Amino acid sequence: MAKQLGPGKCVHCGEYVEKRTWDHVFPKGWYPEDSPPDIEKWKIPSCKKCNAEYGSLEEDLGIRIAFCIGPDAPNAKGIYRKALRSMDASKGRNMKDRIRRAKKRDRYIGLIMKGDAIPQDGIYPGFEDKWNRPREDQTALRIYVHELERIVNKIIKGIVFIEDNRFLDASTEIEHLVVSDETAKPLEELLNKYGSRHEREPGIEVIRAVAPEDGVSALYKISIWRQWVLYASVSQRTTQ
Repeated sequence: MAKQLGPGKCVHCGEYVEKRTWDHVFPKGWYPEDSPPDIEKWKIPSCKKCNAEYGSLEEDLGIRIAFCIGPDAPNAKGIYRKALRSMDASKGRNMKDRIRRAKKRDRYIGLIMKGDAIPQDGIYPGFEDKWNRPREDQTALRIYVHELERIVNKIIKGIVFIEDNRFLDASTEIEHLVVSDETAKPLEELLNKYGSRHEREPGIEVIRAVAPEDGVSALYKISIWRQWVLYASVSQRTTQ
């Protein structure tokens, strides 16, 4: 599939541009090492600006999430090691690359919170400590909700474009739903009863239940590496 595309709309921002590129719905670097070699990676047309912005976000967020799930997380083979390699100066292709990797390592080391410096609340469901360590031995990296919201928006817009050949524009609203396992039960019931599955295993599973009344309003569950789950809804904006 060619990298460059002709003129048309960007799935992300909806702008009409003269040149577009293919963008991966699920970040290319987030596919586990044991993904099937012939797996078809979801792609959508994007303007260069949106593609570049998402690329930077996905690289940065992917590293922080990799450290949250650890080296032995099932369904995420190689993700942790890939994050470490990206900061290993000895793996650099040249001096410039080695310096870039070293700066990246120093940046993430500076972001680490330890022990009592870790907030007691505001921990996203699924990102709690998984190793039952005493609090003084725990470490954490901050992940911002707006970053997860952007990933949610990208995946939902991508699925809608691929499955329905439709752009989600300003007439619709995507709401990221932050819920615990307990409060997610009603959502799970709806998704299990009415939802359809869209998978790229072992990395990603999307379940969506679309309202038959308008074919747009929908409920989504996005599972990444079966380590953390994102819920979202799509609705038509009401006009005053």
